[in-house]
Amino acid sequence: FAFLSLFKKLPQSIEYTDPNLALIPFLKFYKEYTQPSLLAILFLLITLVLNWYILKRGVVKGIELTAKIGLPLLFLMGIFLSIVSLSINNWKGIEGLYFIFKPDFSKLTDPQVWVEASGQIFFTLSLAMGAIATYASYVKKNEDVVKVGIYTALLNELAEIGIGASIAIPAAFAIFGASSIPQLAQEGTFRLGFMSMPAILAILPFGYIFSFIWFFLLFIAAFTSSLALIQPLVAFFEDELEFSHHLAVNLSMVMVAFGAFLSAFIPGFLDELDFWAGAVFLILFAFIEILVFVWLFGVDNFYKELIRDTFLKISKLLVYVFYGASLIFIGILFYFWILIKLPQYFQNITWNIIIARGFIIGTLFILGLLAIKSK
Repeated sequence: FAFLSLFKKLPQSIEYTDPNLALIPFLKFYKEYTQPSLLAILFLLITLVLNWYILKRGVVKGIELTAKIGLPLLFLMGIFLSIVSLSINNWKGIEGLYFIFKPDFSKLTDPQVWVEASGQIFFTLSLAMGAIATYASYVKKNEDVVKVGIYTALLNELAEIGIGASIAIPAAFAIFGASSIPQLAQEGTFRLGFMSMPAILAILPFGYIFSFIWFFLLFIAAFTSSLALIQPLVAFFEDELEFSHHLAVNLSMVMVAFGAFLSAFIPGFLDELDFWAGAVFLILFAFIEILVFVWLFGVDNFYKELIRDTFLKISKLLVYVFYGASLIFIGILFYFWILIKLPQYFQNITWNIIIARGFIIGTLFILGLLAIKSK
């Protein structure tokens, strides 16, 4: 989409006050592009090859170098687009921030909101998916893990809330008005990112440039995330199954490519995968990880590692509170979600949902079997 924006191949926007009318050409284009088209498959292949090449270069020369270049670019583009979005129609976008941060306390009684919010924060911090554990294994023994952890969380939330919340919704608010926001927000991130935003940006002078920056920002964010998520699988094949780096990368990319092409050709596959693997299972795995960590590694050993060479001395009592609070919170959350929401996901099951869930279960089964049989 960044490529298509730069060469003015996306639909031209007409300035409607009704978002439904404004989005019609973009909705049509998106559906045609994701059928999928040959162009979509081509760019999918290019992205997979780039992942393969960078992972082959290793952690330092590949992933770390990509992050050093990509993340500063991401922040610069995000700040620029935030200013653009907030300044639309004489800074009317700022009113969109009031809408975002105006609390609706009635939503706190919905366990689905808690599950999706928890899944989002776990995903964006790479928790409960093996990524943090993998990259932590490369940390030097005298590294201040408390400082690194705090900085990582702060920078992540700055990008996600400070910058991310200042782009799409404020821009939509400035163009379409307050009444359109609930509808746009409920229709999901894909519609907001790939249809609403290009429609909004195309209205502006030099809109195709802004659209290119927007989609390139999304590409960098997704690309660096894909590298971060594939590396734990590569490390598993290398460390546990003693595969060579070459074989580990190739096998990992075959598995990723299989899932990527399923998401391209099967309607709703990606949404199903995003919900179960990107939210529900992350919460479940987080609960299991805490239990296993306390049981195998122990609180005493964890505390020794935590306070080693750190600028911030943490009370051991606080560590016990973190463990207890985390387990209680996740346990209660998961209990009410299973009780209230889970039965709904076993109604009106279609063939594409069966394939998506089968892929998730099959992948977990294969990796679990390999883990049991490993050294």
